[in-house]
Amino acid sequence: MAIEKIADYLYISNQLDERFIKRVASYGIKTVICNRPDGEEPKQPSFEQVKAWLNAVGVENVVYMPIVMDGIDDGALSDFQETVAKSPAPILAYCRSGVRSSMLWALNQAKRGVEVNSLIKAAELAGINLEPQRARLQAAYRKRG
Repeated sequence: MAIEKIADYLYISNQLDERFIKRVASYGIKTVICNRPDGEEPKQPSFEQVKAWLNAVGVENVVYMPIVMDGIDDGALSDFQETVAKSPAPILAYCRSGVRSSMLWALNQAKRGVEVNSLIKAAELAGINLEPQRARLQAAYRKRG
């Protein structure tokens, strides 16, 4: 499991499990956003289980915002951005691989006028490949405002 910084206030991770919960706490994470639906894969820990592990190490603000890639629409983007804005940082968003959580961040940034190449590069530095999502990010960038 990797916890990678994608922005000053935001870390991205793949699925959390019990072995890595202490690592989350060691990063000083104050908020965790789960973007992974329960039951997506066999033996995946439930959101409630992950929340209990996080609460046990002092991370109290744990938010369940499950999404699938095709379900990332303007409403989901707005919900994610609002949650990030009102939550104590640093924040960790996780899903199966980190891609969905990265896309929620990147699409919101593109809509705010951040250039697509820099978003793809920031994700790459965090170990996430958003290149296959370039067209979608460019569309969000063009719609900004």
